[in-house]
Amino acid sequence: MQDVYFVPHTHWDREWYEPFQRFRLRLVDLMDDVTSRAQREPGFCFTMDGQMAAVDDYLQVRPEQREVVRSLVASGQLAVGPWRVLLDEFLCSGENIVRNLEMGWNGASELGSPMPVGYLPDMFGHCAQMPQILALAGLEHACLWRGVPSSVDRHAFMWRAPDGTTVRTEYLPGGYGNAADLFAASVSDDLEGSGDAVSVLSSRLNSRVARLDSWFGDDPFLAMYGTDHAAPLPTLMQQVAQLDGSNGIRIQVCTLTDYILARDPVQPGLPVVDGELRSHARANILPGVISVRWHLKEAMARAERMVERYAEPFAALWSPDWPAAYLDLAWRRLVDASCHDSVTGCGVDETALQVAARIAEAEHAGQAVRDRAAAAVARSVSADAVLVLNPSPSPRTALVSLDLPVPEDWPSVELVIGGDVRVPTQEVERNERLLADEQVEAGDLAALFRRVHDRELFGQQITHVELDIVEQSLTFHVATGPGDGPFDVAAEQQRAA
Repeated sequence: MQDVYFVPHTHWDREWYEPFQRFRLRLVDLMDDVTSRAQREPGFCFTMDGQMAAVDDYLQVRPEQREVVRSLVASGQLAVGPWRVLLDEFLCSGENIVRNLEMGWNGASELGSPMPVGYLPDMFGHCAQMPQILALAGLEHACLWRGVPSSVDRHAFMWRAPDGTTVRTEYLPGGYGNAADLFAASVSDDLEGSGDAVSVLSSRLNSRVARLDSWFGDDPFLAMYGTDHAAPLPTLMQQVAQLDGSNGIRIQVCTLTDYILARDPVQPGLPVVDGELRSHARANILPGVISVRWHLKEAMARAERMVERYAEPFAALWSPDWPAAYLDLAWRRLVDASCHDSVTGCGVDETALQVAARIAEAEHAGQAVRDRAAAAVARSVSADAVLVLNPSPSPRTALVSLDLPVPEDWPSVELVIGGDVRVPTQEVERNERLLADEQVEAGDLAALFRRVHDRELFGQQITHVELDIVEQSLTFHVATGPGDGPFDVAAEQQRAA
């Protein structure tokens, strides 16, 4: 008797050849169907693609379904998590990967037990450190498709990271939809269990098992029944019941968790694969996504640097309180943008625009946290000084670039640190001293002065105003610091009038 573990699932790309919101309404319909079916049929199970984002997207539209989803997770009928999104492992930082897993795990834990499998079905190759990341999170199993080398000739292997950490890895021969087409509509229309219908289905299943038999040997066959943006047929459970036991095949409908956790995480005799999984031998890894829409990759790296290397360190070192909401927002945007059909730029233009906006929002949130923490320190520094902040928790030496107001007749500039240490500088260039030059009618001076806010003009501080009656000219002198002289914008406007 051949055991077949039948895993109904979907692979849900949040955004790709359609933008996010257009895909989401289809997701709502799919999840409405899955949850209602699971409530009616206790034997029905569903695996929600290893990513919590799709579940969250559904519950934002159907908040009244939260307790239903929670009960299905508790009963083992619905597998959720452990990731927030199914990322691209080469186009985001290591910190992004860790936060992704952390977010997904925490989100799934709020609904019950996360799926304890590092499910990575459609990533375009895998980074060498993934076994280490999964193991540190307490996951002993991975499951994937793309990138596996030709040396792997069975459905499981031990994947070893550069530090020696290994996880048992389930390979999906034939992809994450190796049984997606098992129940064709021409057969599923016949629900009366006629001999012909059952014979056709049984023959099809036996053929599929035989074709992949060399991968599984004596182990149970893992049949992944699902594909991109697809729901199971309404008649799934009836047809499974018809097939169970026919032609020597025993079928168990389950989640991916049920199949994977039945395997020993330390299984002797499995081949060992080291490091990156970047082989095309078993499946195309779409290498073109690394270079297409390069501006998304550049923006992602810039935003990650802002949040990781400046916003969070500055907040930890100098912020009067921890800006959790803003940092959480920044990380949520970065993680969501790391999806394997998002930062890769392989979607339509509308999707790329949404991804770019999401990354920009993350960078802006990071900038806001950085500036707030820096401002707290700057209040203790005199207006004629320059504040330089070290984002590292230990002393360091680095090159610092500054924009300073320097009189034209100064041959050179030195910086004084700590009151007595003089540091030489190198002048790179002098900026254009004239920020604006325009002529206005005398009656329009009031409108001109409305550009001045307190004593700020063009992002600079007004040091003084020069009025030349003969030339009929008005010159605002500005600098990064206001200096010590008083300034009253109303009085200056009245003097110019």
